[in-house]
Amino acid sequence: MANMILEFRVMPEDGETEFSVLESSVKEVVSNYHDSVKVRVIEPQNVGFGLQAVRVEIEIDENCGSEDLENKLDDLEMAGEVNLLKMDRL
Repeated sequence: MANMILEFRVMPEDGETEFSVLESSVKEVVSNYHDSVKVRVIEPQNVGFGLQAVRVEIEIDENCGSEDLENKLDDLEMAGEVNLLKMDRL
């Protein structure tokens, strides 16, 4: 079985959302998603006007897919828009 790299950008719901809280929530969702998940990068991404999104890059078994994880990230109360930026097979 091969692994793949997924990169998501999770936008905050609004300008009042604390970056550290959003980052912690994203880490929790990603870490608990599947045993095969390895977080490669999680960092702030400046969007503009002082707004920061969470950019997370993970390695995951290709059989897990990305749609369920994207939906779980989208279900976060403090998350606005969730975008899949990259999907590559290793």
